[in-house]
Amino acid sequence: MLYKFFINIINLIRNILIRNIIKNSFSVFFVLFVIINLKIFFFNIFKIPSSSMENTLFPNDVILVNKLKYGPRIPRSTFDIPFLNIGCLFNKNKRKSIKEYWWPYKRFSGTAYIKQGDVIVFNSLWEENFILVKRCVAISGDTLHIENGIVYINDKVFKVDDAKYRYKFKVKDKKAFYNALDSLSLSYINFSVIRKNNFLKAILSNDEVEKIKKLESIENFQISLDPFRPKKKLLAKLPNKNWTYDNMGPFVIPKKGLQIDLNYNNYLLYRQTINKFEKANIQHIDGEIYVKGKVAKTYT
Repeated sequence: MLYKFFINIINLIRNILIRNIIKNSFSVFFVLFVIINLKIFFFNIFKIPSSSMENTLFPNDVILVNKLKYGPRIPRSTFDIPFLNIGCLFNKNKRKSIKEYWWPYKRFSGTAYIKQGDVIVFNSLWEENFILVKRCVAISGDTLHIENGIVYINDKVFKVDDAKYRYKFKVKDKKAFYNALDSLSLSYINFSVIRKNNFLKAILSNDEVEKIKKLESIENFQISLDPFRPKKKLLAKLPNKNWTYDNMGPFVIPKKGLQIDLNYNNYLLYRQTINKFEKANIQHIDGEIYVKGKVAKTYT
């Protein structure tokens, strides 16, 4: 309707050459305008960057993301606007601020809220333009606990039918093992060698585990857990708790209105979230917890 309205106005121009130039220019501008708005407010296309979502999604899969579900995010700089960002890259002064936000964070209301099990696409915190595609296992207010690689939400096992885990096992007869894989159509699985060629490890689905465990050529089949390493970066390091990716918690996912006691453990667990996103300047000084320069026993 809008396009037709402007075309009718342009058709009133008597000079044919000028009319055609304006009409063609307007058509190009209108198409670009529609594409930009569709990508900003309705949907976008992304490529899966890693294998972490197999067997749901695979590396280099191209996915179409519905932005209306959780609500589209308003651009925070011209670098977030398709086509306009290309022009900014050619401007030396603009290019210097490519990692800066020019406008405050705002998002329109969506048609739904994030729930457990949703596959979501989001920008990483360490690199703005790096896209992550992950499954949501817990939402605000949930208690998250991971024990020996098994995820528990509010004391219940969180199950995903096509989830994969890392396993290790000893191979008694390698030739028989690989022949069996061919017969089971599992030869595509990437096995890596550990422990002086006696053990193999691989990332397997539940269905693949059930098939491989039954082979006579293997023994000592077990899940391969992330070991504790003191220098490894995690969301928090608490005293006397050797947390790893496969063993951590339980702890509550922050929720609006949630009140926590400001003991030392909670300070270590939540300080990054509080300081980065709430700007509350929480500090631990001489055994006391300070919020905005004042001693505090709780935080909401």
